[in-house]
Amino acid sequence: MLSAGSEIAPAPQQTWSRSPGQQTLTRLQEKGRSLARNWPLWLCLALALAVRLFLAIRHNPVIEGDEALTGIQAENILRGEWPIYYYGQAYMGSLEAYILALFFAVAGPSVLVLRIAMSCTSLLLVWLTWRCGEALACEAGLRAGPRRLFLIVATAIAALPPLYDAVLELRSYGGYTEAMIVMLWLLWATLRLTQRWHQGASRRELAWRWAGIGLLVGLGLWIDPLIAYALATMALWLAGFLWQEWPRQHKQSGEGGQSKSSQWTRLKAGFFAAPAALPSLLLGLGPALIYGAQHSWENFLYMLHGGHPIAAPGSRLHILREVVTFYARCIAPRVIGGTLPTEPYVTQNHPAILTPGLVINGLAMMLAAGALLLSWIWPRPILLCLRRLTVLPLLFALCLTLIYCLDPLAVASVYSGCGPWDLTGRYVVPLVIVLPFFLAAAVTLCWYGSAATDGETSAVWSAPSPAGQGTTWPRPKPSKQPVVWRSLLRPTLLVLLLLCYFSTQFSAYAMANTHNTFETSGCVQAPGDYTPIITYLRQQHISYALATAWVGNPITFVTNQQILVTEPRARVPAYSQKVLHAAHYALLLLVHQDQSTPAIVQALQHKHWRYTLKRFPTMPGWELMVVITPDHNISPADPAFRPALTQIYNRCDA
Repeated sequence: MLSAGSEIAPAPQQTWSRSPGQQTLTRLQEKGRSLARNWPLWLCLALALAVRLFLAIRHNPVIEGDEALTGIQAENILRGEWPIYYYGQAYMGSLEAYILALFFAVAGPSVLVLRIAMSCTSLLLVWLTWRCGEALACEAGLRAGPRRLFLIVATAIAALPPLYDAVLELRSYGGYTEAMIVMLWLLWATLRLTQRWHQGASRRELAWRWAGIGLLVGLGLWIDPLIAYALATMALWLAGFLWQEWPRQHKQSGEGGQSKSSQWTRLKAGFFAAPAALPSLLLGLGPALIYGAQHSWENFLYMLHGGHPIAAPGSRLHILREVVTFYARCIAPRVIGGTLPTEPYVTQNHPAILTPGLVINGLAMMLAAGALLLSWIWPRPILLCLRRLTVLPLLFALCLTLIYCLDPLAVASVYSGCGPWDLTGRYVVPLVIVLPFFLAAAVTLCWYGSAATDGETSAVWSAPSPAGQGTTWPRPKPSKQPVVWRSLLRPTLLVLLLLCYFSTQFSAYAMANTHNTFETSGCVQAPGDYTPIITYLRQQHISYALATAWVGNPITFVTNQQILVTEPRARVPAYSQKVLHAAHYALLLLVHQDQSTPAIVQALQHKHWRYTLKRFPTMPGWELMVVITPDHNISPADPAFRPALTQIYNRCDA
C-alpha cells in the first residue's frame, strides 16, 4: 500500500511543475480538439455564408426603400448621430443600423456591403440552431450517433432556409433578423436554465443564467416587439417546468425528509436566483428607457396598446376567421415552403405556395404534433423521445400562431390577399428559427428508431426530465439479424428525402428572379439598378428631387446622400424641408411604358412651363421618368399639380 502511494505521489508535483507556457499549450490543444469535434458546425456555417453571399452578389444592387432607410441611418451614425429607433417610429431599435455602420466604416456604404453585413449577422442563427439542438438532444437523451445526426440535419436546414426566409434574413428591415436571433437565444437559454435547475445547479450558476435571460429580454424588447413570441413561449415553458417539478414534492414526501428537503432546496435555489434578471433586464432595455424618458414613454405605450389597429368591416369574429384562414392557407405555407410573393408568376389566382419544402416540412411538423398528442395516450419510448425533441419548437409555433392571429395589425392581411402584395409575412418569418428541429427529429428517429436513446442514462428511458414524465421503459430486445436490403432501405429513403429537400432549396436560390427577389411587394416596378438614373442626375447637376420613398431612399443611400431624394412628408422631416426649400429640385415618377403623356406632363403643358423628360426602363411595362423644370419648382401643394403627384406620398401606382 505504501509503495503504491509513493508511486502516485509525484504526479501532482509534476502537474505543479508545468510552466505557464505548457499549461497554455495544453488548453489550446484541448480547445482545438473541441473545435475539431464540431467540424459539422463549421461546415454548415461556411455553407450558410456561401449561400448568402451568392444571393447577395447575384441580386446586387437591388434594394428597396425600407432597407435603404436603415442604410441611411447607418450613414448618419458615421456622421455622429446616435439614433435609438428606426426613423419615424417609436419601436424597432436601431441595433441593426449600428451593425451596418461598423461594416460601412470599414468598406464604405453600398448595397453589397449591406448584404454582407446581414449575411454575417444571420450566421448567428445557424450557430444558435446547433447550440439549441444540443440542449434538445440532451433533453431527449439521444445517444452519440443519433445526437450527431440530429445536430447536422437541423443546422444544415438552418444554413439553407426556405427562400422566403433567407431573403428576409438578408434584408435590413430595421431589426427582424436580430429579433429572430434573440428569440432563438432565449429559447436555448430558457431550456438550459430549466435543465440545470432540475439537475441541482448552484444558486450562483442559476443567477448568471437568469441574468443572461434578463439581458436578452430587455434587448429584445428594444429591438422589436415581435419578441413577444419568445416571451410567451418562455412563460409557458417555465410554468410547465414548475408544474412538472411541484408534484414530485408530494410524491416523495413519504420517502424521507432528506429527499423532500433536497427537492425544496433545489426549487428555492432557482427562485432566489431569479431576481438577478432584473438589473440585466434594465441594462438591455436601457436605450428604450432613455428614449421613453425623453418622449413621454410613447415607445412603451405603443407596445402596451399593440400598435395601431387597422379597421376592417365586419364583426370581430368574422375578422378573426378571415385572419386565421389567411394564415393557414397562405402566409404560414409561404414561410414554410419558401415561395416569394414578388416572383412574376405569383398572382391572386395562382399564389404558387405549394413546394416540395412545404410538403416535407409540413409532414415533419404534423408528425411532431401527432407524436405529442399520442405520447400522452401511448407513452412508448420513441414517441416520448420525439415529444421531447419537438415540444419546445411546437410551443413556440403555437404561441406565434395565436399572437399573430390575435394581433390587430394582422387585419392588414385581409386586404392584401394571397397574391403578390405581402403586408404581414415578415411577422410570421420567426417560425423559421424552430423549423429545422421538426425535420431533424423526424429523420433521426426514423433512421435509428428505438435505438436512438440510451436506456441507462437518458431521461427518456429512466430518469424524469423537466418537460416529460418519468416512466421507465425496458430496453427493446435485440431482434434477429435483418436482411441486408431491408436494413439499408430506411436510410436510403431518408437520404433521398434530404437530397430532395436540399436540392429544391438550392434550385430555388439559383432560379430566383434577379430583379424581383429583393424588391418589395408594395413596389415591384421600382428600378433594380439605379446607376444610370444617378449618372443622369449628376450630369444634370441635380442634388435634390421628390419621389416616392420606394425610389427616393435607395438613391439617397447609394449616393451617400450626395443626391437627396425624398417625399414631401418623409420619415426624416429634415430631409423633406431641405428638398422643398432647395433652389431647384427634380421629380421622379413611375409611369406605364405606354403612357406617352402622363398627368404631370399634361399639367406642365397646360401651364406652359419648360421641362425636360428622361425615361428609364425598370421592368416590363414600367419606366421611371425624371422631370426637370429649369425655370420653376413644382410644388406638391399647387392645386394644378396635386392630382399628378399623389405617387410621391408613399405610393407606387401610376
